[in-house]
Amino acid sequence: MVKKRYIQVGMLLFLISPIILTYSINLQNQVFTPNGKDPNIAPTEAQLNIDSSMIPMFDNSSLNSLWENSNIEMLIISPDNSNFINELIPLADWKNSKGVKTIILSNYSSYQGNDDAERIRHMIKDYYEKYKIRWVLLAGDTDIIPIRYVYNPDVVVVGEGESEYSSWDDVYKPTDFYYASLGGTWDQDGDGIYGESPVYNANGKDEIDWTPEVYVGRFPASNAIELQIMVNKTLKYESNPYMGTWMNRMLLAGGISSYFPAEDEARLTQFIWQNYTLDNMRFTHLARNTSSFYLVDPPSPNNLSVLDQSSFTNEFNKGYSTVIIAGHADPTIINDASGTTFFTNMNALNTVNYNMPSLFYADACTTSSYDMGDNSIGERMIKRQDAGAIGYIGGLRVTWYLDNDTNLEKLNRANAKLFWQQFFEEKKYQQGKALYDSKVAYMNSDYFTQETSIEYEWQRKNILSYNLLGDPEVDIYTDSPIRASDSFPKDIYGGQIVNFTIYDIKDNVVPYARVNLISADGKYFTAYANEQGNVIFRIPSIPYENYNITITGHNLKPTYFNCTTLKDTTVPEMMNLEPIPTKLTVFDNVRFKVETRDNQSGIESAFILLSNDNFKTYRIYRETNSILENASNFTINIDKLDPGNYRYAVLLRDYSNNTKLYFETSYQFNIEIPISMIILIIISIVVVGLVGLIILNHFFKFRTRKNKSSLDYPSENYTI
Repeated sequence: MVKKRYIQVGMLLFLISPIILTYSINLQNQVFTPNGKDPNIAPTEAQLNIDSSMIPMFDNSSLNSLWENSNIEMLIISPDNSNFINELIPLADWKNSKGVKTIILSNYSSYQGNDDAERIRHMIKDYYEKYKIRWVLLAGDTDIIPIRYVYNPDVVVVGEGESEYSSWDDVYKPTDFYYASLGGTWDQDGDGIYGESPVYNANGKDEIDWTPEVYVGRFPASNAIELQIMVNKTLKYESNPYMGTWMNRMLLAGGISSYFPAEDEARLTQFIWQNYTLDNMRFTHLARNTSSFYLVDPPSPNNLSVLDQSSFTNEFNKGYSTVIIAGHADPTIINDASGTTFFTNMNALNTVNYNMPSLFYADACTTSSYDMGDNSIGERMIKRQDAGAIGYIGGLRVTWYLDNDTNLEKLNRANAKLFWQQFFEEKKYQQGKALYDSKVAYMNSDYFTQETSIEYEWQRKNILSYNLLGDPEVDIYTDSPIRASDSFPKDIYGGQIVNFTIYDIKDNVVPYARVNLISADGKYFTAYANEQGNVIFRIPSIPYENYNITITGHNLKPTYFNCTTLKDTTVPEMMNLEPIPTKLTVFDNVRFKVETRDNQSGIESAFILLSNDNFKTYRIYRETNSILENASNFTINIDKLDPGNYRYAVLLRDYSNNTKLYFETSYQFNIEIPISMIILIIISIVVVGLVGLIILNHFFKFRTRKNKSSLDYPSENYTI
């Protein structure tokens, strides 16, 4: 009886396995019926029980907060002195009115640090990490807002420690680059000596992170009166400039650095006008040259004249937007190897280029040693009331050039060349940006990287020593400013993306222009155009909001517009829907191409709602636009799906939270179990059945042997 029973069970499993397989396949394809309805009848759109809480909502507050809590762009760092702060308020107000959100800070003493310089840097770093600030103006001379002295024994290493001003220029050098480069501590080995190269750091590390995060300039004011002069000059330059041809004029002056070997700085100044200035500005070239360099006479209306003190000061006083002079110098005199004086600190004190202050670049040593008294050429130029310089870039100490640098790729010449390349070619007309980006360009240059130059003290010196006196955010004129054209879109809906190109009234594109919007209730937002003048931003999802608009930028007068947002009353439209591929298998990644249209606030998200039980339950898949995207075509990707019958719906939502659900009975597809899987399942079941039979057979034989054994060796209690 036992044998027969196990054979029957095994055969039963073997015989019914195809039935089990068939039932399991049918079960995979079964459509579960909600509420007892016929599963083969798709629900209508109205019958879909879509739980709106399941749909991720567009959070208007995330967009609105960009306007209600806009990022700070500029810090003005002042001593805790009410006279200084009061003089700075008009400058901060002007910056805010044109769209550069600016605050005045004097509480650096509340930050941790070994000294005030470190506390100030920690404050700058804190605001950079929180708000990604771009601009820093240090409002005070170095005895008020300290400068950082770094270990840089360049003249000692080179062997020129006995040169003039060597008492200033032995091993510790001043730099405001400390406030621009915010990585690390500048004292990696903790010995209290800042900015050491790997040669001098105890751990063999470079203590300077050479990538600047912010653009830094300084007003070297010793008192509130000096500060007022620099603030007022900056305000007039930006908000109410004296109009004239000076705005489109550049003065270039090159002396002779050496006769043996012949080193003509006119090689640099001529290169600049030939490659950068010629197509941008009218210019005057003043030069002295050796017989080894040929001076080219520039095309009319530009001029070439001999460089001397009379020619340079007379030309400068006529008014020029930009100036470069290259030669030798000390803090009070710019000259050259011939001994000819070109410009002095007395000339700087008596400049008469009234209302025409220049961006002045001095490619020379020590002309801007503003940490060593107030008599340097740079400091006198920036403090000259209504004249002199709007920005002065010069060395705080000895700077370096290399002989035979005919390609202008080394040290001083490369620094100067790349500054004007950034200014003109890259259209970085803001003086602080041109300076710091030219430092980065130099450190990324082929010559510099191939020479691993950052370990050389003279290379470090040039990057550290050239600093800016003046407001780093100021946009330097290259022509007389005019108004922006009225290219702002007329009808704007709440939540809409705004995308347009900024032109001036002469139809010139304005690169990097800014658009500032302020609402009646205080929302504040600034968007910047790219190099091609294109600006893009999204308006908050609030209808009937009034905005005052200010457009400012390079060679632009501040131009004012206003607009009122409209209410988005339309729902998004679906133009086409296509599942891909059209014949789906379990091996396919499912995709839906959704083509939409919304001419008001724009599509925020497209959703696919996918169900294999007639929407008793469903999964949600989403593709969304970012804040600055305005796509109308979406591709929604879904992973491979199990076999079964599926129905789907499409939900569209715009940036005003208008939604539209699209569903039709044709929105369905079926995924069959592949033949290979069926065969595999059958084989598996057959194998399982056979294994079961074999096991039963062995079990039966084992039982039989056991019974035979009992018969061969009966126990003593066995009876018949």
